[in-house]
Amino acid sequence: MNKVCELKSAKVFYFFEEISKIPRPSFHEKAISEYLVNFAKERNLEVRIDETYNVVIKKPGTNGYEKSRVVAIQGHTDMVCEKNKDVEHDFFKDPIKIIYDGDFIKADRTTLGSDNGIAVAMTLALLDSNDIPHPPIEAIFTACEESGMEGVSALETNDLNATVFLNIDSDEEGIFTVGCAGGVKCDIEIPVNFEDNKKSSYCVGVYGLMGGHSGIDVNKGRGNSNKLLARLLNTLSKDIDFSLNKIEGGSKDNAIPREAEATISIDDNNLNLLKEKIKKIENVYKEEYKNTDPNLSLRLEKVENFNKSFSKEDFKKIITALMLFPNGVQTMSTNIEGLVESSINLGVVRTTDSSIQIVSSIRSAVSSKKELIMEQVELLINSMKGKIEFRGSYPAWEYKEKSLVRDKCINIYKKMYEKEPELQIIHAGLECGLFSEKMPQLDLISFGPNLYDIHTPDERASISSIDRTWEFLLNLLKELK
Repeated sequence: MNKVCELKSAKVFYFFEEISKIPRPSFHEKAISEYLVNFAKERNLEVRIDETYNVVIKKPGTNGYEKSRVVAIQGHTDMVCEKNKDVEHDFFKDPIKIIYDGDFIKADRTTLGSDNGIAVAMTLALLDSNDIPHPPIEAIFTACEESGMEGVSALETNDLNATVFLNIDSDEEGIFTVGCAGGVKCDIEIPVNFEDNKKSSYCVGVYGLMGGHSGIDVNKGRGNSNKLLARLLNTLSKDIDFSLNKIEGGSKDNAIPREAEATISIDDNNLNLLKEKIKKIENVYKEEYKNTDPNLSLRLEKVENFNKSFSKEDFKKIITALMLFPNGVQTMSTNIEGLVESSINLGVVRTTDSSIQIVSSIRSAVSSKKELIMEQVELLINSMKGKIEFRGSYPAWEYKEKSLVRDKCINIYKKMYEKEPELQIIHAGLECGLFSEKMPQLDLISFGPNLYDIHTPDERASISSIDRTWEFLLNLLKELK
């Protein structure tokens, strides 16, 4: 555990290492939930688990806090599973390989799972303690947050008595989140027909993009590999005759895709022209994205010949759909300067035996703007004779003028650091919106340590920031008497 064993938050890192041994992709939280249930039973704590693998653990208040207001501490157990292409890692079987590097904890070219494993680890460290003063605790571990908040949507709250709610799913120390966007996922299927093909096949791809969180990083101007690949294919088709066999890009609807590939078939006498055009387009892309995606590259490789290609009509249809598909920031808030109001991420593109499948994530702080984007996408897909299904809709978390827990957080932070914290409303989905809808009595706030490049293989967490955030949490619990 490196030198973290000497920190006040040593138990946090211990439990983070423990849960990192347990694979926990969305919809596969059974193992981590069983670990949490066993943890609670070993400590004689009240615990329940539901069919979605949400887990609730209750711990009485310590001496002098027995009758204090009940505090809910909440985090989600699933993680976004992304890895570099050259890494052999099975997220359904393999533990996350943790690396301590200076002030950072990271993984070996995969996502780390600090989002939201740090919250889980902090909560376990608190529940494991016998020397930390705190009010009665309701620890809520939700499943399937990253996939569409299916866990909290299914969570029964009738037995929950909390009036204060601490969500530890923010990723910038000293910035308290007091509101967030709502959102919805959309699953799309566009039918395609195939025809015989006898030409040579090549893989052309977009690589090396930064990627990132489709909400938090959406306003940073980073490239979307699915959009760039569609643009590449469209440009090439103007001068070169080729057929499209397969197109694939991205892996998560809520992660900006970093890589995308298409397999095309072409007459060999057009190969040199193809290479020349790809190089020119690469130079254009590199100039456009030199500040946001400096490692962007295009590659062309010979692959085993495909004997089937999209029909010419369907090739045009798919490229048209991907070119016209909305992506990125759609509107900016007119009330809060610099705040993204609504956006959409073209996250995943896949080829099946009979269709192209697209998975996308829509976010908005204004429900009518969310509905507008949904209508635009639906009209586009209907025009392509495709099918679209919306799922996992969740409400925005609206800012409240008065908040006792927010006031306490501000005062404690000022005492600890002698400076004012920042309050923010974020363009990302937090479960706070659904909790506030289910439990209107809640006084909510979200905070967390410094996490960087979440939802990407470059994800890393600041050790010193985790230690300070842990100290802040303990001071806050002490004040909530």
